[in-house]
Amino acid sequence: MTVQPKLDAQNLLALFKEKNFTLDEVRTGERPVPRIVLAGLPRDLGKMDSVDDRKQIFVNTMLPLLLLVNEEIERDRARLMALRDSMKGVPADAAAKAAPSNSGGPNSNASTGAPTGGKVVTAALRAAAPGVAPHGAIDPAPADAAPTPGAAMSPLDQVWVARLAVRYGMDPARKIDLDALLRRVDVVPVSMALAQAAEESGWGTSRFAQHGNALFGQLTWSEEEKEGITPRNRHPGDTSRFRKFEDLLECVRVYMQNLNTHDAYAQFRATRATLRRQGKPLDTMLLLNTLDKYSELGPVYVKAVRSLIRTNNLRDFDQAVLHNEPQQTVVQVKRAS
Repeated sequence: MTVQPKLDAQNLLALFKEKNFTLDEVRTGERPVPRIVLAGLPRDLGKMDSVDDRKQIFVNTMLPLLLLVNEEIERDRARLMALRDSMKGVPADAAAKAAPSNSGGPNSNASTGAPTGGKVVTAALRAAAPGVAPHGAIDPAPADAAPTPGAAMSPLDQVWVARLAVRYGMDPARKIDLDALLRRVDVVPVSMALAQAAEESGWGTSRFAQHGNALFGQLTWSEEEKEGITPRNRHPGDTSRFRKFEDLLECVRVYMQNLNTHDAYAQFRATRATLRRQGKPLDTMLLLNTLDKYSELGPVYVKAVRSLIRTNNLRDFDQAVLHNEPQQTVVQVKRAS
């Protein structure tokens, strides 16, 4: 991992150029997305004269983050599918051939599909173990260990599944339906996430984005000052605030976790699962129809996000893939004070 010194907006543009991070080539699939991780957005982003430059910095910033979090989800999904299929007696090579492809999705080589008739396992623990991080924690069993077809799940795999279920809002004290869990452990289309972040944060220039890494309009009702930023036009009696995040990567993880767990987005998950079963790509425009509860504006919000996607041709980025280099470049920026 390399760490860059604190950069302003113009120097960020220079860094993207140095890394050959050209959006036109990413759109056409000619170039993968480098693993550049920005901790935050530059404080002078909103002061740039060129709207195109502002949008470029925002998209260049968001693409690696969205793909990284989708990559984390895909890793868990692939392992969970292998366990589910092995319990049904499906050999790994047969499952791979039978699984519908996700061509046109956010990461075209992702594992897909969840056949009906869920396999149920008994959870191995009743709560998340203390100190277990959502990502990057030590797995109780290697992710690439190939399960034996038809074999019962090992105790170590049961622990891993139970922890995954806790992370995705399922009760580990009850029997865990692996197909139900798979409907939650799945990626979010890049174009949809990009558009929502741009809409909610003014392309990264809002006060909430600048001071709290808040890109998706997520709210908190915590009484702790560090937990949120109070809107200036908040209605009397409203105690909600915009949630703050340590960095942009945490914000993206919580956003995807929200879509994958909250009851308000059950239809989003159901529609995504249907597309998987049918072997179809994750259609952003179709999935957007299920997000009318994301904002109090309802259908008006969905229409605005849809228009933003079309105007900026964001669906081009649903084909984007991360560079296979293992090393990440972490970039600190000159933040708003």
